[in-house]
Parts: sequence; C-alpha cells; structure tokens
Amino acid sequence: MMKNILLTLIIYLLLANTFIEKVLAEDERFIISYVEHESIIKYYLPLLDTAYRSIGIKPEFVLINDKRALKLLNTGQIDADTAKTSETLGDYPNIITIPTAISKIEVTLLCQKHLVCDLSVLQDNNKSLGVIGAKDFYAKLLEESQIKIAEFTSFEILLKVFQQKKVDYIFSVFDEYSKMTQIRYPNRFIIEEKIGFHLLNEKHKNLIPQLEQAIKDTIAKGDFIDQEVIVSNH
Repeated sequence: MMKNILLTLIIYLLLANTFIEKVLAEDERFIISYVEHESIIKYYLPLLDTAYRSIGIKPEFVLINDKRALKLLNTGQIDADTAKTSETLGDYPNIITIPTAISKIEVTLLCQKHLVCDLSVLQDNNKSLGVIGAKDFYAKLLEESQIKIAEFTSFEILLKVFQQKKVDYIFSVFDEYSKMTQIRYPNRFIIEEKIGFHLLNEKHKNLIPQLEQAIKDTIAKGDFIDQEVIVSNH
C-alpha cells in the first residue's frame, strides 16, 4: 500500500516538473500583473515571487491597471494576476483562481474630516467620490448613485488626491498588511469584507496543485515580507 502511494506521489511530482519545464520552454517570460498599492508591492509581490521561484518559475511582475490586466489575462497575453476578488471574473471565462485565498480585504469609504461618513453620501450630487474601477468593481454599489465620480488607475494617486482634499470621498481597500494605515483616516466607513485570490490563465491550470502548496508554505515561513522584487512596465 505504502509503495503504491509513494509511486503515485513520485509520478505526480515528475509530471508537475515536466509541466513547469514545458511552460518555461514555450515562453521564458511568465508575466504577472499588479497594481500600485502598498500591500501589493510590499506583501503580495514578495509572497508570489518566493512561491513561484520555489517551484522553478521566475515570474516577471508588470504594472497594469485592473481592467486591462483582466482582459490581457483572459486572452492569455499575460500569465497571472497578483490578486482579485472572484466576483469580478464573470466576463472572463479563461481566468481561473488558486483555490486558497491569499487576502482578506475591507472595502472602505474614506471621508474628509467632519463630513457624514456612510453610504447615504452616494446620493449627494454636491460631493465627489474618487474610485478605481467604478464599473468593474463597484457597479452595484454605485447603481443609482448621484455623487460625482472621479476615476483613477493608481491607488497611490487616489490617496494623494484625497489627502490634498481634491475629492470629498474615496473607495479604498485595506488588508491584514495595510490595516494599521487606517489610523491615518479616522473618518471612515467599512462597506464590506471580500476575499482575494491569485489568478491564472486557464492554460496554466496544471500548475495549481504545486503552486497552491508553494504559496501556503511561503506564507507559513513568513520570511518574504518587504523583500524587494524587480518590477517593470508592460
């Protein structure tokens, strides 16, 4: 019995390694998209870089805004995306998720000091809301809203505009890594909690078992945080 189990395990590992070698042989670049967010850059990129390298793949992280990244991933022009919530994937049939979530986020309304801070403000047409991906990520939330919407493609710019008081409100996201930064924004309202998953193009589905385990092992060790990762523009 034990011999059969060991033989099965050996065959599985050989097949997994063969698949990884095939991926690398077909295209030396394994491109993973990311967005400009403190948690992504300081936590998720080092996590994924370490996990991928542990299974023999050297990933290339490329800065691509959310909407474009999903389109490129769905068509197979890039290989993976750092993390997204699953409800954003309905229009992208060729995108699959690693089953184990890699993030838990709080979608949060940040409000300028002394302003009312709850979802009722979305009906105020005299106020402005900064947001990334209004149609892709907040369509239901903003349905029938009256507030003036300003679209951005970078979290860094979004927060800077808010700090400069050029908008009254913004939608932002915080996770376990960035949660402590919420103290900078005392006037806030938590809208909902969501779970984030690492995404792959379906052509890489055979990577899932080995990659999922590598991500779990990397998180358990915990020595990847804040490691510098080389990134590029697409």
